[in-house]
Formats: sequence, C-alpha cells, structure tokens
Amino acid sequence: MLYNTGTIAINGNNASGTGTNWTAPASQVRAGQTIIVMSNPVQMFQISSVNSATSMTVTPAASPALSGQKYGILVSDNISVDGLAQAMSQLIKEYDENIGAWETFATTSANQTITVTINGTTITIPGIGKLAQKGTNGALPIEQGGTGETTAAGARAGIGLKNGFPIAEYNATNETVIDNVVAKMRGFSLATIQNSGQMTGEFYEIPQSAPTLWVGANDTWFLMSVHYLTRGIRIMSGYGTAGVTTTRLLLDNLTTTVDSNGFIKKASPIARLSDNPEIMPASFLEDFQLSGYAGTNCEAEGVTAEKLSTGVYEVRGAKGLCSEGWTLEVPQDENGNRLCFVTTETSENGTVTVHVFKRRFDIDSAMIVAGEPMDIPSGRWIDLRLEMPENSAWNQRHKEAMKKEPQEPAS
Repeated sequence: MLYNTGTIAINGNNASGTGTNWTAPASQVRAGQTIIVMSNPVQMFQISSVNSATSMTVTPAASPALSGQKYGILVSDNISVDGLAQAMSQLIKEYDENIGAWETFATTSANQTITVTINGTTITIPGIGKLAQKGTNGALPIEQGGTGETTAAGARAGIGLKNGFPIAEYNATNETVIDNVVAKMRGFSLATIQNSGQMTGEFYEIPQSAPTLWVGANDTWFLMSVHYLTRGIRIMSGYGTAGVTTTRLLLDNLTTTVDSNGFIKKASPIARLSDNPEIMPASFLEDFQLSGYAGTNCEAEGVTAEKLSTGVYEVRGAKGLCSEGWTLEVPQDENGNRLCFVTTETSENGTVTVHVFKRRFDIDSAMIVAGEPMDIPSGRWIDLRLEMPENSAWNQRHKEAMKKEPQEPAS
C-alpha cells in the first residue's frame, strides 16, 4: 500500500511536503518506511523521523536536491515480520499516548493542559471536571472568555474596571466616598448614587434621599440631584483639579408658580382665585387642580373657594395668607396697571375673604382706593399664597415620608 498524496521536495536530509498530511493516523506514515521519488533518475530514501504533517527527516541525503516531485511511501511493509513489528509498535505507542490524555481529560478537575492527537493534529483542552464547574466552584480564565474570578468585585478587577467604572452604582453615606467618586470621573463615564446620607461640605448642599446622576467627559463632569419631595433639583459641575463649584438650585413647578400676569414667583401653597373657572384659559390649571372657584397646587390640597356675591369670594381650608414673603398678586394690563383693587380679611379659623373693587383715584390722598364692588376680570385670576395647617394632606404626606428617611448618625 502506498501513500502518495501531494508532492515532495528534499534538500539534503530534510524533506518537505505540499498538500501532505504525514501525521494523520489514516496515512500510516512512520519512521523506517521507504520513500520512492519519481525523479529522473528515480531515488529511494528511508524515513528517519516524521516531524509534522509536511516535514520529515530522511536518509541518505538527496543528491541532487529535489523539488515538486511525485513520490510514494511504502506504508504496508508488514509482509515481513520486521515491518509488521514496527507497525504494531507505532500503533501501540500512539494508542498509549492518546488513551492517557483522554483519561486525564475525563478525571481531572484542574485547569491543566491536556494534549491529544486528532487526525494528526495536536490540540490542548481543559479537563472535563473544570468545564463542568458552576457557580462559586470555579472561574473561567480570561483567555478562555471568562473573568478569572468568582466574585463580582474580583470580576470587575479582572477585566480592568476599577471600583465599577465606567458604569457603577454607589451607596454614598459620607463626603469621603463622594469625593472619591468625583476624583475618578475621567474619560467618558456615568455613575448613579443612591444618596442615603446627606452630602455635607462647604459647596455640596445636596439633601438626603436625593438620587444623584454623575456624567463625565474627559476632565469635565456635572451632577444633577433630584429630591423626592420639595428640596428641589440641584446641579453641580467641575473641571479637572479645579474641584467642585457652588451648587445651583433649579426652579421647577414645585418651587415656583406663574402668576396671573405671567411672572415666575417663589411658590408654596398657591390658590388661583377666578370668577368663572369654565371660561379660564388652559394655563389656569397647568399643574393645578380645580376646587370650586380656585385652582390649587399640590401643597394647597384641601383648599376650596366659592363666590358669595359680586366681588366677594371666600377661600377655606388654609390658615390664612402666608406669614412671610408675597401673599397675593392682582392681574394687570399690558402697561402694568392693576385691573382691580383687592383687600383681604382672615378669620380666626383661617378662612380668607377676598373683596374685589373697581379702582378709584382719591384726590385728597392722591392714592388709588377701593371703588364699587366688581368681579374678578373675565379670564384672569388673583394669586393667593397661603399658610396650610399641620394636618393638611400635603403636610401629612411629608411627615410620613420624613419618618422613612434614614436618620443622620449622631456626631
């Protein structure tokens, strides 16, 4: 039987093949066999060793050198006792090598190198015990597609994510942790912080229970913190080693109101008093709920208003007007002139009575005073800033929420 796949080139004692697979078990090529090269004249060699699928050592040395020649290897030399003995010896040797490797593969739990020969090709694989490990019993090395670790922290470190960046979640309870987060904001990165403890310090002013978002780009970063109640939205930014800038408070619909004249004012409990809610513009109830003749914001929940007579309105459910800051805003025309004259009275139970009059110029005092009663101008409203009782719906929700907040540790 001959093996004659491909072509052969021989230079000295080194033979190389093109299109050959001399190490494949099916080829049966081994040391001691005879090679016949179809050169002119024909040359014969004996195989000293098979080095690879395309390389072997032969004897004697070729003279002259051969290239691209057809050839034949006498692989069935077992018509003699010596040939049969060599063939059996080589077969047993290869069997012992492979069966030992497969036994190690099936029984070991170590991540060791196991070498087997398949179709003449040598490959390395981990033991089956290692492949079968799950959960905390083992870790897949990085070079095999794993992290090399069995814990989350170890896995992050194994693949180069220090402290969870570029994407991480922190439970920040003190200034040191927050400072460390800021210090690590390099490159494009994003972090969310469940701020269960207040961020203290000269510039922070970030309240407790205010989830915070950090975003960085190169040496710059910004922070946005949103409190779940009325502490507002705060932002902060910084650049490189310049540190933290002063925290800025954003105005929103919970901390401000737009009055009847379109101006933004600091808000608390607000009631918008009108003469006919049915003909009011859509802006009248933006972030407000209708309650009788008034629109109320969330902090003024429970307040209601009714019209008693021409120019007389009663607002109930509050403790009166706010004790500090602005208390009411009267609608104006495009030139800033007030459209009516307004006075208020507050009873002991907190009910506010609003009186609306026509404006009249008093010659003696040279002042605008109350004239004849009139209704609130059509399509306009009077803003009332109120003081709410402790048992109001808003205050009760606020108290319950504050009870659930984590308490600051005693100093």
